[in-house]
Amino acid sequence: MGIRNVLLLFPALLAGCGDDNGNGDAGDVGDAAEADVAPEADVEPDADAADVPVEIEDADGDGADAGPTVCEQLGLPARAWVEAPDDPSLFAVAADLTFETLDDVWTLRDHWSGCETLMFVQDEPRQVDDWAGPLWGRDVRSLLSRSPRNTHWFFVSTQVVGSTRLEALAALQTEVETALGGMSEEDRAWWSERVHYLPARARDLPGWLGTLMNSPGWGVAVDRFQRLRFLGSYGDSGRYDAAHGWFRANLAMAANEVRYYNFEAEREARLAAEDAVVVRLFDGVAISDPGWTGTPGYAEVELPDAATMAGFDGLELDLTLACVGDGEYGDCPAWDYDVLLYLCDVAEPDRCDTWLGHWITTYHRWGRWVHDVSGLLPLLADGGTRRFAFYTTQEYEVTLDLRFLRRGDDTRPVEAHFLWGGGDFNADYDALHPPVTVPVPADAVRVELATVLTGHGGADPGNCSEFCDMNHHFRVNGHDNVRRFPEAGTESDCMSKVSEGTVPNQYGTWWYGRSGWCPGREVPLHVVDVTDQVVLGGDNTLEYTADYLGAPYPGSGAHIRLSSWLIVRR
Repeated sequence: MGIRNVLLLFPALLAGCGDDNGNGDAGDVGDAAEADVAPEADVEPDADAADVPVEIEDADGDGADAGPTVCEQLGLPARAWVEAPDDPSLFAVAADLTFETLDDVWTLRDHWSGCETLMFVQDEPRQVDDWAGPLWGRDVRSLLSRSPRNTHWFFVSTQVVGSTRLEALAALQTEVETALGGMSEEDRAWWSERVHYLPARARDLPGWLGTLMNSPGWGVAVDRFQRLRFLGSYGDSGRYDAAHGWFRANLAMAANEVRYYNFEAEREARLAAEDAVVVRLFDGVAISDPGWTGTPGYAEVELPDAATMAGFDGLELDLTLACVGDGEYGDCPAWDYDVLLYLCDVAEPDRCDTWLGHWITTYHRWGRWVHDVSGLLPLLADGGTRRFAFYTTQEYEVTLDLRFLRRGDDTRPVEAHFLWGGGDFNADYDALHPPVTVPVPADAVRVELATVLTGHGGADPGNCSEFCDMNHHFRVNGHDNVRRFPEAGTESDCMSKVSEGTVPNQYGTWWYGRSGWCPGREVPLHVVDVTDQVVLGGDNTLEYTADYLGAPYPGSGAHIRLSSWLIVRR
């Protein structure tokens, strides 16, 4: 199966997961940081696929209470095992298979808890260059300390000779035992049961496992939805190798994958609990602009009527960018670029310049993002037939939904007044953003300043705007509301946000903090309550300026993307 329709048939979770996934605090993964740091199956859902408690058989047959399950201990919902045919495709449901470990015989179905991730890691995965050395040579302690507790690690060697494989596993086992020895008794007992060693050669393992270990050979996971996932890059931002012009591998980077799978499970639980009306704009459509001419993909859809729209108090954008091909690296586009959604004018449907959504693509990986843009609901209040334009300079199979929500909030957005866009960041920037006057009705209950803001370009001084911290001043009747990006230029800010939705282990410099964005992530609609700064029933003066180190930016070549709004709620 391909992943073209990866969103269409996803079986949803029934309950949320909270923060009980065992995710520790995220941080650097470099040599000096060994402490804790930090997609939908193409199958038909059925009763067996629901998130229901997984029964544990009484092995002794005496009816004794088996105690809490792993999922109960972790406070996570359990998903029942789904029978599936052997299919090695990305996002296919994992078929049952049996393989030997050094201590046991593992059958996936029998060991399936319904809330854990199974991670299969080779000693020499294909994405780790030979100059980096065997992946298992270090970082075991860091791997375990960074791993969510709902993880099983399976280590398998690619070596041809059996004795060489056993030697490699024995050396790794020594490293694991050393790491376990530094843990508390509770943690040592927990992880001792979750690290496994497979004596067979990687490519000789049964079924989809051996197939994927051979090709693409990146390592494979079975996530909490029993889907097959490919592991991404092991490159560590703290291990740049000047001789090779790239970053050496760190085994601990694999823990980022599990953190992301836990994020996905939490997201699906939240989406399943929402009272939403979903309008699909693009349905797995291949959209690209290979000539970079600015030609977008268009969608014309029928929204609910105005009366129905008046009953919604929330709006989310749900975007999937699937790779055109069967894998990720080599199939997904290589670079991080802007992706934009615009609303077209009713009277002039070819004029599509009202911003709705902004995302940044990944380096060589698949991605899905769901984020809130509720403040822009007034732009769609009339319902009916509307046209949308989607811009991407790279080829993806695009699935994009509008999710209209009934949250039962005390207020709902009823007016959205556009303020300013961005532009080239230089000494003339402020002059291009004059003050704006906005009337606020007397019956407004809440007023918000909403901004979508990113910096791009690598100009001097300061490597602005992508990697520099700028001051953006949004003044409401003289009250200053400042947006800054102190994380810009830091080594691992974007990596630290994997548990918030940054696509992990991309094949590029995805770790670094940037000015308002991360590769493989949506750009959020940032909202500030300014109700106490406005005059209700009167005109309000809004001003915007931006500076670098307290002064106009003296360089050229930097750019700011900005969409800003004053939102009125009743």
